[in-house]
Amino acid sequence: MEIGCMENTKNDVCGKNSDNIPVIQVLSTGTRNTCKTDCLVCGTEVDYMSEPVNATCHYCGVEERTYFVCNDGHYVCNRCHSEDAMAVIENICRTTDIADPLTIAEMIMEHPSIHMHGPEHHALIPAVLVTAYQNYTGNTDKGPIVEAMRRGSLVPGGYCGLYGACAAGIGVGIAMCVLLEATPLTPEERAHANWATACTLKCIADAGGARCCKKSTRISLEEGMKYLSDMFDLGWYEKADFHVNCDYTQYNRECDTDCRYRSEG
Repeated sequence: MEIGCMENTKNDVCGKNSDNIPVIQVLSTGTRNTCKTDCLVCGTEVDYMSEPVNATCHYCGVEERTYFVCNDGHYVCNRCHSEDAMAVIENICRTTDIADPLTIAEMIMEHPSIHMHGPEHHALIPAVLVTAYQNYTGNTDKGPIVEAMRRGSLVPGGYCGLYGACAAGIGVGIAMCVLLEATPLTPEERAHANWATACTLKCIADAGGARCCKKSTRISLEEGMKYLSDMFDLGWYEKADFHVNCDYTQYNRECDTDCRYRSEG
């Protein structure tokens, strides 16, 4: 594949030149009722273990090995945890013409199907990055968006602390692979995907703190946007506003006091 793209000069302000509103309704911070870190069944605290145990999903009954069980013994599998969220992510990404990935991500994360933490973010990041890039460059093909979301959804929860690579950073690599049509046999495209992942993971590690899917999502989208802009010599990154006043501090008991997105709430 010949790597290259054309900049969509009509999107002078990151593509935010349309009054189109996605059909999925988003809720204000005061009405969010599922942005929590605790058990989705009973609301008690979830235990994170260093060794896996056998557990049965409360909703679908699948039996599998897991590192996460609540204090009352409830377990929710990755699929049940994020199933509704997948529909929200796909719908918004397929309908929006916004070319600022952080704007799209914040819109999606406001929906009650997107929890404070969870594997739905692993699909959100590559889907949003591909969506914003496609919108900025004027590409209307929705296939790459769906493929990016599908690949991201395969990365299970807990990757940031169990496998040594936050899935948010992996999501940037997934987006690169989809956009560049990379395979294990395409040297240049594969290299770019790995470099983009590595750059993003370094930024996530440098940011410090315990797991926070919101922080990792924002960092990853910013780094992915920067990598693509540098790679294709686009003005995309320079036009973006990365200032975010986080609305999730109150939902995250591990919120990093040094986080640059942190609110005083």
